Amino acid sequence: MIEHPTADSAASPASILFLDKVLAGPCLRPPRGVELFNLNLLGGLARRGYPVTALVHPDWHPRIRAAAGDFPITLVSPPVAEGANLPRAWLIRAAAGRRADILLLANVANRLIPSLLLLRWLRAARRCVLIAHREPSRRVLWAQKAWPSSIIAVNRTIAGQFQRRGFARTSVYYGITNADRFFPAPPRPDDGLIHFCVAGSLDNAWKGSDTAVEAFRRMPPDRRRISRLHLASFRQPPEFSDPRIIAYPWIPAEEMPEFFRRMDVMIVPSRDQGMMMETFSQVMVQGMLSGLPIIATRLPILTEKLDAGGGVIVDDAAGLASAMVRLAADPAERRRMGAEARSTAQKRYVWDTDLFARRYLRLL
Repeated sequence: MIEHPTADSAASPASILFLDKVLAGPCLRPPRGVELFNLNLLGGLARRGYPVTALVHPDWHPRIRAAAGDFPITLVSPPVAEGANLPRAWLIRAAAGRRADILLLANVANRLIPSLLLLRWLRAARRCVLIAHREPSRRVLWAQKAWPSSIIAVNRTIAGQFQRRGFARTSVYYGITNADRFFPAPPRPDDGLIHFCVAGSLDNAWKGSDTAVEAFRRMPPDRRRISRLHLASFRQPPEFSDPRIIAYPWIPAEEMPEFFRRMDVMIVPSRDQGMMMETFSQVMVQGMLSGLPIIATRLPILTEKLDAGGGVIVDDAAGLASAMVRLAADPAERRRMGAEARSTAQKRYVWDTDLFARRYLRLL
């Protein structure tokens, strides 16, 4: 469940200095996941009248301006060679010349530690708000201790790591910023097929598309014949001899809501590889909002989203194949699970910038 502080403050909005490790680098691909979240967060704060200064790579200026619309936002960047990150020394100098009520860090990042420490030494902001999308290193925890900090973690595991190090103002809160675009499909003609999908940046092996392919091949021939496995998407799509396994080239984020509305079941076969790779799974929440039943692997980050129903948890390819067979044969069960999944996502995982601003960005 999403955990919130219990008290709101009626004080005035704060001025914000924004730092993020991703937006400090070049925009080398269409934004997705956390990148889109940060763009929407910046735009949402600007639209609500917060004075925001963001130290970002110049590649991101057009996208941030588009997210902010006609509302003012200050973007600070140096000249940068194509494909290069913002120089760390420049980040330190630029950060040192700023003053704000709140330093908003959009993720944990070792490369931002010098700026974080210098800003604190210069008292450039009264406090720091960190949105922790990933597990913090010991160096990050040490540097963050220098600040009066509020930590907003995207899952309970990450929150626990901060709490164990004495960060009392730690909450779990995260969600989809464009949730209204994801909704169930209207009734469509029955093509006699069951459409399973795996979605995300599937070139990453830890996304587990190979497990989904293995499970699909394990299905009995009669069930496999009426099923399709859609893998969306790859920068370099693999080729499959079975035409029922469809690997897609990169699908723009704006096209994904309609893609999900053509599907019947979402598979989330992610796996960790010695560290937490999946920290939230925005794509899983998008599928839940789209009314899809979920088959997910037994990762804490995934299982906590299905604790009120909405899907099936599996341990391996054999269990995944069994769940696929079960759901392929039972449309009523698919509808029931899909409704549960959507209800959970709507209650827990829809980002509310007003709530975030009211609870974390007011001056105490």
